Amino acid sequence: MRIAERKAPRRLELVSCPTARTRLLTDLPEETIIEILLRLPARTLTSLRSVCTSWRNLISAPDFTCNHLRRSCLLDPTLTTPRIAHCTGAYRNGLRCGSIGLLSVHSILDNPSKSNQVHCFTEQHYYGIIGSCNGLLCLAHGDAFKYMHAILWNPCTGFTFGSPEISGEVRFCGFGYDYLSDSYKIYAATKKQGPSGFELSARIYTFGPTSSWRKIDDTPVALFGFPSDNSLAVKREGEFFGSSRLCTLNWCVNHVVLYFDLAKETYGHFPLPPGNEIDFPKWCTHLCVLRNCLSFCYEDRITLKWIVWQMKEYGNAQSWTKLAAISVYGKITYPYNYLQSLYISESDVLLVFCPSFGIVLCNLNDESVDFPEIDGSGMRNYPVFSGYVNYKIICIYHESLVSPNGLQSNSKLSIIKSKPNPVDS
Repeated sequence: MRIAERKAPRRLELVSCPTARTRLLTDLPEETIIEILLRLPARTLTSLRSVCTSWRNLISAPDFTCNHLRRSCLLDPTLTTPRIAHCTGAYRNGLRCGSIGLLSVHSILDNPSKSNQVHCFTEQHYYGIIGSCNGLLCLAHGDAFKYMHAILWNPCTGFTFGSPEISGEVRFCGFGYDYLSDSYKIYAATKKQGPSGFELSARIYTFGPTSSWRKIDDTPVALFGFPSDNSLAVKREGEFFGSSRLCTLNWCVNHVVLYFDLAKETYGHFPLPPGNEIDFPKWCTHLCVLRNCLSFCYEDRITLKWIVWQMKEYGNAQSWTKLAAISVYGKITYPYNYLQSLYISESDVLLVFCPSFGIVLCNLNDESVDFPEIDGSGMRNYPVFSGYVNYKIICIYHESLVSPNGLQSNSKLSIIKSKPNPVDS
């Protein structure tokens, strides 16, 4: 199929393949073509870019990309299907290398007993996940004790872009979208040895053609023991919470949620759910976003249940609501029963990650637990692997066509080399 453009009025002409019965198909205006394409999934549109130059330019245009993202978020979530990204690693010839696996959330939920294939990408270096937003994954080199070097990657389109390195031990970091400036930012709080001892520094990198790391005010950080040595057990990566009027990175620190506003570049905090004043291990707590609500998860050491709270109105401590109390005793082996909530379905099935079991499905209606079959994922035996990883190793992302405005994929960053593609679910 080819497309011919006519000068006036501006229309796109669809022509069938030349055969003995060739005939002109409907001559559609460009606006109609755009409306049709906006109703297709991101992955389909990625393939359609190769149809012709005019479609490639149309689908790659920032306005089209933004409209498709807006439509998929507000009107039709099926256009940007949720997927799981996870990192694994191994030693080869004495060097650490890694791989990134991608798999469909819906295939796991719909057919947990069916063998779910993983789309794997191998890399000679070692990467962890800082965060995900609007279809973009922010990865970082695994050696966070020396420097920060971040890679932005859209698995759907293949777009990649890297930030410059900054020296220092990365203690806290995060990635998200600033709706006020229409830009994507990385936050990093680092510690390094200076002339008078250890120096703390908080910096921001905004992805753009001429961006560099810049220092910001970090005084409020120190007030919360963040990033001091006694908060090593706190999760390094901030959970991004975004809406039409909010864009924050969030951490659990000393029984409060400490947040950093990516737009205003200011700090704030609010209480955790009531009844959490007990000194539970910090490594057992977890922040996530479920059904567009900031959620807090932890293990109740008395009932041995995994508790999930949702904040119905962001920042309003009175809006904390208990979503679930999942009984895991006897179903998930200690001591690696820490659960990281990832996604919840419309039928109230909570998809979680457990270090010693990989993906686990918890049905909130009947409290049943299921362990889906996943081939080639390397998702088990994570306790060994997690001892070396300095960033989180699994997250949810939604497929999109997004790339930051003004950026072209950096061809020098050939960080991802695909294996032969398995059948994608």
